[in-house]
Amino acid sequence: MFENISNKFIRAKFITKRSYMQNNIGIKGSSIITEFDQKNFLIPNQIHSTNVVLSNSPGIISRCDGVFTTNPKIVCSIKVADCMPIFFAHKNKSVFGIVHAGWKGLTKGILNEVSILLKTYKQNLNDFDIIIGPSIQNCCFEIAKDTVDYFPSKFIQPKGSGKFIVNLQKMAFEILKRIGFNNNNIKINSDCT
Repeated sequence: MFENISNKFIRAKFITKRSYMQNNIGIKGSSIITEFDQKNFLIPNQIHSTNVVLSNSPGIISRCDGVFTTNPKIVCSIKVADCMPIFFAHKNKSVFGIVHAGWKGLTKGILNEVSILLKTYKQNLNDFDIIIGPSIQNCCFEIAKDTVDYFPSKFIQPKGSGKFIVNLQKMAFEILKRIGFNNNNIKINSDCT
């Protein structure tokens, strides 16, 4: 699935397990494999952290959950199951990246680390389009009392029997807005994984 972003030289592509299975795409037949040169992939070795890195060389980056680049030949890539893939693309420049934001990374501050990284490289946060990709939605993300204190109460709804549901997308949206990204540039994909 392609998402529209302002910079026509940067593309974001999300493939859900459902679309992968419905379209009967094998790993070798995946359009991602044939569409992009695999030797140009920049892949974080995800650990549910707040670590984000900017690299202009392809390869595997250990112990991080977000990769950014200014190299237009690089393909920033992550794998997610229910966690949020959050894609960032500068509207005019070749600056882009993707973050693996599970509830742990989100509550520990991975999006704040993204803003710090981009500001370190003299980027204006208002110049970025952001897409929160397919991920577990509040209809399905259920937590128990032992983890409820990790989340601000405005994103939690009681479900009963000591269970709660959490709206991670709304939480990510509010965090992005609070740290300086323009809320008009943030799009949320509503597909639940």
